[in-house]
Amino acid sequence: MKKILIHLLLLLSLNIAVNAQDSLLVKKRIVGTFHTTNRIYNGLSFGLASTMADQRNVKTNGLRLEIPGIGFLSFMGNGFPHAKKPLDLQNLKYSEEINGLNISTGSWCACKYAGLTFAALGQYGKLGKGFSLAGGWNIIDHQKGLQVSMLANRSYFLKGAQVSAFNFNHTGSGLQIGLLNKSMNSKEFSLEFGT
Repeated sequence: MKKILIHLLLLLSLNIAVNAQDSLLVKKRIVGTFHTTNRIYNGLSFGLASTMADQRNVKTNGLRLEIPGIGFLSFMGNGFPHAKKPLDLQNLKYSEEINGLNISTGSWCACKYAGLTFAALGQYGKLGKGFSLAGGWNIIDHQKGLQVSMLANRSYFLKGAQVSAFNFNHTGSGLQIGLLNKSMNSKEFSLEFGT
């Protein structure tokens, strides 16, 4: 009995030491900028123009504001980023995780969105779970939920629905509603309007 008690106390002390080390790496805040590294915001994060190359390890649980986001300039780029092969979701590193509401003129990052993400013009993200809304184009590589935009939606994997003038996805299942719908290897129901 004594040995079991000693082992339990040892195990408990090791667990406390490991958790103490984690708290040194990731700092929790209520409000701050998402341009920092190793932060968890339980409230509000804000900033200007996130980029694709950042590995910031930032998580926002609440509201994320990005004005201006670099996505509002995305139409001037040479093509749009999008996945050309399935994503390895187990080992994928995100620059940011947003759980809640993302509001931007255009988010363009290696982000994971869960909840509602809204971009005035264009947006790009790696993983979307929930509702993705964009004024121009909406590119979420792995989308589970509803993807809506005025001009175009694009996903490599879709499980849900796309509503836009032009909808594209490679694999998945769901519904596409638009003027032109293209699905490579999907089990989809498509409604096209026009000739």
